[in-house]
Amino acid sequence: MEDFLELTVSATASGCIYALMALSYLIVLRPTSIINFAIGEWAATGAFVGVGVLTTLLWPRLDAPYPVAVAIVLVVLGLLGWAVERLTVRPLVKRGAAVTSPILALLGVLVIFRETLTLLFGADPFPSPPPLGYRRLEIGPFAGAPQQFFIIAVTLTIFAGVWYFFERTVWGRAFEAVAINRRAAALMGINLGRVTALAFAAGAAVAGMAGLLISPLTSAHYMMGLPLAIQGFTALVIGGVGRVEGALLGGLILAFAEQLGARYLPIPSGLTLAFPFSLLILFLLLRPTGLISPREVR
Repeated sequence: MEDFLELTVSATASGCIYALMALSYLIVLRPTSIINFAIGEWAATGAFVGVGVLTTLLWPRLDAPYPVAVAIVLVVLGLLGWAVERLTVRPLVKRGAAVTSPILALLGVLVIFRETLTLLFGADPFPSPPPLGYRRLEIGPFAGAPQQFFIIAVTLTIFAGVWYFFERTVWGRAFEAVAINRRAAALMGINLGRVTALAFAAGAAVAGMAGLLISPLTSAHYMMGLPLAIQGFTALVIGGVGRVEGALLGGLILAFAEQLGARYLPIPSGLTLAFPFSLLILFLLLRPTGLISPREVR
């Protein structure tokens, strides 16, 4: 029983990371209909920026406190997301390019970010110091690394904030209007360019935060973005592409399927990598709208 409860904490923390990646997809996809596969590299960039601020990787005497690292990661990734939208997506949209054109351009951005990280930091992983230390933490019957509980708390806070933004604010309603009908939203006076730029900036910031949170458990390395991008997209498909809460549900389901399967099924550990692809194919075939269907347009 103790083993199962520890596995529950580990799976929940992993599911929260997958959920943040799914949320990053959703924030961009909702108002633009663009699937941004570069978010995995944005997560890796956030991890490296965080390690650089928290340690002496970027500057010999830096060693900034964790809240400063969080603020810097959010600002840097937000600016990078905004720049990517301005330089790659907006010119294509203005020219009336096909919807697949920005997706292909963002795949190019993925390669640029990955190669840049390799040139700047090399291929070796960089450990990231956890903000709460390395001791074992017990909360009631649940036990695990402090970073796992920290990931869960931060993820729930982010999801609550994003849900409130979409459901209770004027700007959130503007995002929803653009998602429903871009032409009608423009006729109502909504600035489509500003909404798209904010979506990319916010999506990049969320992905960077996911990279920063996971880096104490996995270290920061240049190839960490690809599996996170796959798991985040799978979580989005499982939960539903139209709802914020669907991203969280999908991430948790995927993580529990992975870790319970790896622990209790009589299969080689390498085959657990097939879980995201198997669930992705299954949901695309049987329930492409995900577990939580989008709300009807009113």
